[in-house]
Amino acid sequence: MDWRRAEDYAFAADLDAAGWAWQFLRRCPEYRADHAWFIATWRALETDYGTPPTRDYFHWKQDPRAWRTQAGLAGCSLEACPGEGDQVLIECWMGEKWGFRKFPPDPAEDFPPDLTWRHIPIPMPPLANDAFPALAAGQVALAFDLELPLGPQLEAARQELARQRHALTRAGHPPFHPGHAAPRWTRWLRLLDALAAGAEPETAGQVMNMADPVAEASAARRMGCHDYRRILRLIEQTS
Repeated sequence: MDWRRAEDYAFAADLDAAGWAWQFLRRCPEYRADHAWFIATWRALETDYGTPPTRDYFHWKQDPRAWRTQAGLAGCSLEACPGEGDQVLIECWMGEKWGFRKFPPDPAEDFPPDLTWRHIPIPMPPLANDAFPALAAGQVALAFDLELPLGPQLEAARQELARQRHALTRAGHPPFHPGHAAPRWTRWLRLLDALAAGAEPETAGQVMNMADPVAEASAARRMGCHDYRRILRLIEQTS
């Protein structure tokens, strides 16, 4: 392939996303170096322990050459990189580092016949609340990359929101839901009636054993005149 000849790159017109990814990766010096190390090690192991179906798997896995530290591999869980301690099998190490599900392809191959990529999730990091001063407690902002597919990002956002909601519940702040909020909302109804009757928040708070009756009175008033609309959002629309 001659980079000076545009016609040598006509194949690019037929590439899908997986193909484009491979064409870029195979040109990566670091991948080429990793693959050279990997394939040399793999062939040496095959020389010593055979190939399927007669491969001596037991002794293969006892050989230190078959393992590599997973240090430096972000997100290399035991599910993604089975191993022992901080060691993972070299084929798993290559797969997790470079994104393959199967045997890492030779960068010399233009179009590997068995190229299978791992699912690469789109990160959905929550943005710091101080970047959005208008966010209230219990709210979170997520960043979407409009240059990437929205479907996977929406799924990643759903998972991130579920994780954060679970963390909020464990911290003693359950989601806005009648089942969770009923005791608090009932207390606020009582408080609103007490205030309408002329009682001071502190007086009502003593009766209802409130730690901060002034804050609860403010929240109750806000719910009565504005935030009740949030309750309306909990109603599932049927039409």
